[in-house]
Amino acid sequence: MSFRHKESGTDAAIYRKPLSSEAIADATDPRAHRILKDSGFVENSIPPLYVWHELPDGLSTEEERSRSTRATVLLRAAGFGTELDPVLVSEPAYRAVLTETRSNRADRSGAATATSPAVSARVPAAPEPTAVAAVLPATPTSPSSRRR
Repeated sequence: MSFRHKESGTDAAIYRKPLSSEAIADATDPRAHRILKDSGFVENSIPPLYVWHELPDGLSTEEERSRSTRATVLLRAAGFGTELDPVLVSEPAYRAVLTETRSNRADRSGAATATSPAVSARVPAAPEPTAVAAVLPATPTSPSSRRR
């Protein structure tokens, strides 16, 4: 048994099994396995070496595409190079999970920034008294202009 992700040189692969209707996902990293499970794939194994995931039987084609696309986006967001079979791509699912992922990142980033000790300890610097003088152009003060 060989894994498609190893053949293609990626961290994970999600594809339709040739001559079958099964949607298969394979990866070797335990974090990738967790993402696949969370995306609706069911884990299968032949101990001790082979672990792969399949989508459950009875799903509609659109649901298979949606789950496969969701898993791919989440795997890529987690830093895994992932190959997705073009027959399993869902544009609506892609847009939805991409928006969700960006929103989650923004929420985490905002929360981290707001609670950072560096933010609360930072005090705005007071302006230097000579800063205004350095910006304004010098006015000529010749002796002749003062006499008038």
